[in-house]
Amino acid sequence: MLRTRWAQSRPFSFMALRPSSISKLVIFGFGLAIVPLVLVIVSVTISIAHFAEQGQTSILRAVAMSNAANRMTNAVRSMERYGLQYTVLQDQALLVLYQQSYDDYKKAAAQFTAAAPAQSERQQLHSLDDKLLRARQLLPIVALEGNRSALESDFSRAGTAAQRLQTAVNEGISIEVGKLGTRALAIKRMTLLEVLLVLPLSIAVAILFIILITRPIRRLDQAVSGLGDGDLETPIAVSGPRDIATVGERLEWLRTRLNALEAAKLHFLRQLSHELKTPLTAIREGAELLQEDLGHELAAEQQEIVQIVRDNSLRLQRLIEDLLKFSLAEGQAGAGMAQAVPLAAVIAELLQSYKPSLRSQSLRLDLRMDAVNVWGHRDRLRTICDNLLSNAVKFSPPGSTIHLRLFAEGGNGILEVEDEGPGIPITEHEKIFDIMYQGSASSSGKVEGSGLGLAIAKEYVLSYGGSLELLVKESAGACFRVVLPLAEEPNSPDSADGAGRLRHHPTNAGAEDHHPGAG
Repeated sequence: MLRTRWAQSRPFSFMALRPSSISKLVIFGFGLAIVPLVLVIVSVTISIAHFAEQGQTSILRAVAMSNAANRMTNAVRSMERYGLQYTVLQDQALLVLYQQSYDDYKKAAAQFTAAAPAQSERQQLHSLDDKLLRARQLLPIVALEGNRSALESDFSRAGTAAQRLQTAVNEGISIEVGKLGTRALAIKRMTLLEVLLVLPLSIAVAILFIILITRPIRRLDQAVSGLGDGDLETPIAVSGPRDIATVGERLEWLRTRLNALEAAKLHFLRQLSHELKTPLTAIREGAELLQEDLGHELAAEQQEIVQIVRDNSLRLQRLIEDLLKFSLAEGQAGAGMAQAVPLAAVIAELLQSYKPSLRSQSLRLDLRMDAVNVWGHRDRLRTICDNLLSNAVKFSPPGSTIHLRLFAEGGNGILEVEDEGPGIPITEHEKIFDIMYQGSASSSGKVEGSGLGLAIAKEYVLSYGGSLELLVKESAGACFRVVLPLAEEPNSPDSADGAGRLRHHPTNAGAEDHHPGAG
């Protein structure tokens, strides 16, 4: 029971820990990344502050002791000079100067003691005090009796003691400076070590949060790109902060809605196609029955009317089929996910259905096709090639040649379909891809088209990020170029076979239609 309760509460706890917005996740990640650096900065700052305080105290102490020792040495020398002169001259002014020098010595000694000298230095100071005290006691006796040797000996020993004390102070200062240098080097090494330890940690935390932040955003981008490419089948699931997850949920709702709308559209188009084709088929079959069974009983004008009804019913049926195809071409869904398709194999399969037309018009094919695999849908690619080939057959004069070239260049697969027909005026090069546009070549006596073939082909090509253009030619005829992105891997093993099977130049091959879009 406890385990069940824990399992039930676990999702809630995870949801509670999840940031409510991407901005909070950024702030939290930034804070967590800089915390180790801040700790290092604080540690280094405290160490430097302590070192600076220690250095300042040591320097002030050393300066005070050095000044005091120097003053004491000078005072001892003044006392020795004034005291010996007094024993000779008996001048009271010299005795006053001697007393002033002694007072200076006592002040310097007090300053030296306040600077907290070492124990050995204290002992040297006491020894110096004792020697100066004996000299001061001998001074009046020597002034009366005139025996100066003992006094000179005391002053000499006092001067030597003062010099030794000053030397000891200087040595102590040198030692203290060395300690400060060692301490500074230790702080430098410690700072470098802390930075080397903390910096990789901060970088690792930053990289972790960059991944946590960019992953849901990248997933959103992939989801939006998938919707734009027509992928309405793959569910959209985005984890991360609540605001990003909410956007992912809305995208999933949008995908479901678009999928339903697309299914409704396809259902409507199929129903419409069926409803329109049924009466047209009845009209066409009725006209054919009239023509076959009662043709000999109909007058010439009646036969012409029946033929007009039959031809226009066929034309109307083709127009309806092309309109339905164009409606599907404008939507990128409904054909499944794009995949690698061997274009040469698609063309090889398509050419089989054109053999009767090519043979009846004595048309030749010049095929130069490499094994090229492009991204797309097999049915749509077949429609593109079918429209271009049927257009070529339609406008090619009998006995002429249709040229097909398929090759790869610059990361794209390129298909060129060229005929030797009347061509298309330069003024119609842009209009030829418009919906329902009939080129001037349509009045050449060929079967009239719907004007949707090239428009459908271009819509399909553009949906794959490619291009369809009519090249400018100096010679007669028209040449259409299709550029489609190459696929990294072939979709099926028949691509190489299809290309190898078609890489020849037959003189009387089957036929293909050439500019259906123009007509």
